[in-house]
Formats: sequence, structure tokens, C-alpha cells
Amino acid sequence: MKSASDTWFDEAYYQRYYFDKKTSVIDPEHAERLGAFVCSYLQYLRVPVKRVLDVGCGIGLWRAAVARHFPDASYHGVEFSDYLCGRFGWERGSVVDYQAHDPAEPFDLVICQGVLPYLNPSDLKLALRNLGRLSRGALYVEA
Repeated sequence: MKSASDTWFDEAYYQRYYFDKKTSVIDPEHAERLGAFVCSYLQYLRVPVKRVLDVGCGIGLWRAAVARHFPDASYHGVEFSDYLCGRFGWERGSVVDYQAHDPAEPFDLVICQGVLPYLNPSDLKLALRNLGRLSRGALYVEA
């Protein structure tokens, strides 16, 4: 099995699966409820959240929930798709080997939703190890 290629995630991919209501695979209301749940749970646990990393952030569905629950937190989106990086201003990177600009300062919350199924087994191991390294407080991983 081969991990996803960066050529898969072009404008046509996102038009079809994210922006066209007839063929979309996402439900923004679901993303909002999930984001509210995760953020509320972290507030309940009294996990301080000042720095958030969303790896594979896509069109940025988590950004609004993070801003609502943690208004003083910085949100950093990292995306594999050149198209989305250009459209939304995300940093280009992969969950497999992304390194924070300041490795001595891990993130309080790391989000990785809908990314891992695109990885082969060896890249998956690297990604999980990397996610643990990037996070110091909370990690939301969808597998």
C-alpha cells in the first residue's frame, strides 16, 4: 500500500468532496458539534489551551470551534494540499514529518482528523510518533 500522493488533493478533489453539496463528504454541522465537544471536554478537564495545531486541517473546520472556546489561543493549520495552502494560507506539511518552528514549544492541542486512512502502515507509525512529539496537552486523533 502506498500513502496518498500530493497530486490527489487538487482543486477538483476539494470542489467535489467539500464544496459541492451534492457530492460533499463533510457535514459542517457535524464538525462544529465535534469541535465543541472536544473543546468543552478540555475545558472541563481544565487543560490550558494557548497553542493549537491542526494537522491535515483541510478547509479549516476546527478553527471556529477553537476560536469560540479558546479565544486567546493561536490556531496553526498544516495541510498537505498545495491548493488548500494557497487558498487558505495554511502551512504546507505532512503529519508524517511535520516539525514545529520551535520544537521546544509543543502544542497544547493537536488535531488530526481524517488524515490517517490515507497513510500506508510505515507512514502511519511515523505519523503517530510525530503527533505525540508535537503535543504536550491534548491530542485528538480520528482513526
